[in-house]
Amino acid sequence: MTTRASTTPSRGKSSPTTARPLSAPRSLGWPSYGRIVCAWIEKNCVYGDGDYFGQPVRLQRWQRQFIYWLYEYNPVTGERRFRRALLEISKGNGKTPMSGWIMLFELLGPPLFGPKGSPIIPVAAASFEQADLLFGDMRDACRESPTLKQFTEAYDTEILVKGGPGRAYRVAAVAGTNDGQRPSLFAADEIHEWTGNKERVHLVIANGLSKRRNSLVLNTTTAGSDLESLAGRMHLDGYRVNAGEIDDDEFLFVHYGAAEIYDLDDEEQLLAAILAANPAAGTFLHTTDVLARARQIPRFEFERYHLGRWTRAEECWLPPGAWEGCAGVVDLDPMLPAYAAVDMALKHDHVAVVIAQPQPDGRVAVSAKTWDPADSGGIVDTHAVENHLRQVHRDLNIRTIAYDPAYFQRSAEVLLDEGMPMAEFSQGAASMVPACQDAYRLITGGMVVHGDDPVLTDHVLAAAVRETDSGWRLSKGRSKRKIDAAIAMVMALFLSGVPVEEPAVPNLW
Repeated sequence: MTTRASTTPSRGKSSPTTARPLSAPRSLGWPSYGRIVCAWIEKNCVYGDGDYFGQPVRLQRWQRQFIYWLYEYNPVTGERRFRRALLEISKGNGKTPMSGWIMLFELLGPPLFGPKGSPIIPVAAASFEQADLLFGDMRDACRESPTLKQFTEAYDTEILVKGGPGRAYRVAAVAGTNDGQRPSLFAADEIHEWTGNKERVHLVIANGLSKRRNSLVLNTTTAGSDLESLAGRMHLDGYRVNAGEIDDDEFLFVHYGAAEIYDLDDEEQLLAAILAANPAAGTFLHTTDVLARARQIPRFEFERYHLGRWTRAEECWLPPGAWEGCAGVVDLDPMLPAYAAVDMALKHDHVAVVIAQPQPDGRVAVSAKTWDPADSGGIVDTHAVENHLRQVHRDLNIRTIAYDPAYFQRSAEVLLDEGMPMAEFSQGAASMVPACQDAYRLITGGMVVHGDDPVLTDHVLAAAVRETDSGWRLSKGRSKRKIDAAIAMVMALFLSGVPVEEPAVPNLW
């Protein structure tokens, strides 16, 4: 479920933020239509889902500044200065609603750069859910605004202009798209998620804008983890353009983030980094909520989503020393409930069975058994794995044995017929994302104890993070080291059902 930040309708509310863009365009002294656009938005647009639903929009100072940059124009030709834009800013600052308001201005506002013709505006994100957040703000504004409702017909996936040409419509890159469109504007949200085939969707739609005069691509995103991706390449180009190293006056790049000068383990400097990266801090973005996130999610994820920093996720699955700090004596109790998980392979990977048992002191003890196919002629001894599970079931109070049906279905059926508590555990994002994130919180919270098994330790420390539309999960890193025991451990910990306590937020004021 996606959580939306509320946007306050009050203007001029004092804010402790010290945020300034880390990178912004060079001034050419050109005029801007920003005042006209901001006035139109505040006169006609209302807030979508959130605490201020249906109330008039009041733009933040940073939003006004961005709009003024976006609408600079050549004083001689009258044409747009910028035809492509990328705004990088942390979550919760209001970038997605602002993008929607700009699209509504382009659909319904007065023409600024000559005749508008037929405005065609695809509003897109990598997933249907994210696309609907952006398009939903536009749809709500058209349905709730006293003025906009008179001029639009707002449907679930399309907004039409009454009595005239013009439409905005929702696009999810995951669904693909066709050539032949002639959009006048293109809004692409969270482009760090536009990887693989989704990048081609961006290319196809953006190429269509070349058929329209004074068209605009507006990209918005939080920071990513792959500088070779679509968003990563734009990020690097943006810095070079703003530094004058590349001559591309049609590309607007604005990046808000925290510089690499803060010690994030120091509470005062952590707060300073948050204030430096988030221009909405102190208004509708509550600093205490962001501080809490710093203790709830992996460091790499916090830096990306809340400090605007690009990270190499695979280097950051666990903080240094977190796993080592969980080492201790593991003595599984045959009377206490325990949970097992098997990560199966056939030839190349290891096979792992991990037991997780909640202990009286509140921690979860984990113990692993692994098999290397190289020890049995390059093929996994499936019968050995089955026999180990039978032995574990006899020796311990096993409540559930989870398995991936892709490689263990036949064995699972045999064991189930013998009365063992077998349960499928899908390896899809819907199952693995929450399981991986729970494992992270348990380990970093000192709620896991392991016997310092060298194979389990190697697998855990070799695991890397892979981003999905639903959140991050574990996968092999570039080194391709084995991680099978780590995956089985994540599954077993999730089955154990130990509640993950959210850390208290320190009072820094």
